[in-house]
Amino acid sequence: MKKYLFMLMVLAVMVAPASADFYLAGSFNGWNAAGNLMTDNLDGTHSVTVSGITADRHEFKVTDGTWDVAFPGANSWLIADGSDVTFTFDTNIASDGWDPAQYRIGLSADPATWTLVGDFISWDNAAPAQAMTSMGGGIYKYSQTVSAGTYGWKAVMTGTWDAIGSDGRSINAGNMSVTTTGTQVVDFYVDNLNGTVKAVVVPEPATMLLLGLGSLLAIRRKK
Repeated sequence: MKKYLFMLMVLAVMVAPASADFYLAGSFNGWNAAGNLMTDNLDGTHSVTVSGITADRHEFKVTDGTWDVAFPGANSWLIADGSDVTFTFDTNIASDGWDPAQYRIGLSADPATWTLVGDFISWDNAAPAQAMTSMGGGIYKYSQTVSAGTYGWKAVMTGTWDAIGSDGRSINAGNMSVTTTGTQVVDFYVDNLNGTVKAVVVPEPATMLLLGLGSLLAIRRKK
């Protein structure tokens, strides 16, 4: 019996995936691939707080300690104000409606000036009319009535192409896509602290009425 248990333990060790280490490499540490070791939080997330980052714009990547593995594809970015900055890296696959779903890079530093750009408005990254409104907690929102079609869009730091899009927080991040089936209001969000974005198409009045009737019928059936 003891021999059997020992064999099971050995097999479990062989099968269990090794925990990967992640590091920060950026303009604030000489682009050292193993510059700042991130703490493994044992839940699929990694984090590190870095002190002494000068108040300026910086670029960085999350690495495996070498340049063999680095996130994102283009450099990530931050605007530091001279205080400590906490970086997070989430390797989990999320299903919360925000993109990207995996390998999210979050920051405690918030530039606090976000603009929405896209096919249905303009790609002017400094247009005052396209400024996103702070909702608190690092989340910003922009609402727009959009005619039927499929459109590209992303959230940028005002006046730059430092963005959060389909590949997360990166320079000139990949465009997101939104589709409307009629003239509909779309709510666009960016979450700076988690490095994610999403678009929510508001249902048309007729659709909302049908949903309401469906809910009412479901309630009556339960009685």
